[in-house]
This record gives sequence, structure tokens and C-alpha cells, in this order.
Amino acid sequence: MIRDMRDGTRKVMVCDAVSDGEPQNVYAAHFKCTSVDVDPSVPLVTTSTGAYSKRVVEVYAERPGVVHVRALHQGENPIMDTIARAK
Repeated sequence: MIRDMRDGTRKVMVCDAVSDGEPQNVYAAHFKCTSVDVDPSVPLVTTSTGAYSKRVVEVYAERPGVVHVRALHQGENPIMDTIARAK
């Protein structure tokens, strides 16, 4: 989930679900992001609390404050492929 913060930065939370606009089971978070690059192939659902993807995506930091979100393509990560197919 990507949230706009009051100070103009963004917070990116990596979770396994979003329910009623709230991330569930957050296992990683990037704070004070000044740049969040979302690949155009990743559709986002926008809510009053932020935006999120219903698909399994890869989230990684290039450097502090710069985060990328990209779609996983079948065959790139066999473990995540198995998890995604199970949901």
C-alpha cells in the first residue's frame, strides 16, 4: 500500500492483503519516500487511505527514499508464482 504523508513524502507498506483500506500483515515498510516509481503494468486500486495492487508485485529500494514497484512476470520467481496461484 502506498500512502501520501503530511510532510509530502510517501510510505510504502509491503503486506499480504488490504481489507477496508487497511494493510494486513505488513512485513516491510519504506518510510519518507521522496520518489515511488510504479511500473505502468501494475494496476493500482485507489482508496481514501492510499493506493495498492491486488497483484503480487516486487517492491525494492534503489536507495533511501527511492522505491520501485514492478510486476512480477511468470517464471521470474518460482516461490512467489506458487503463492500467487494459491490465492
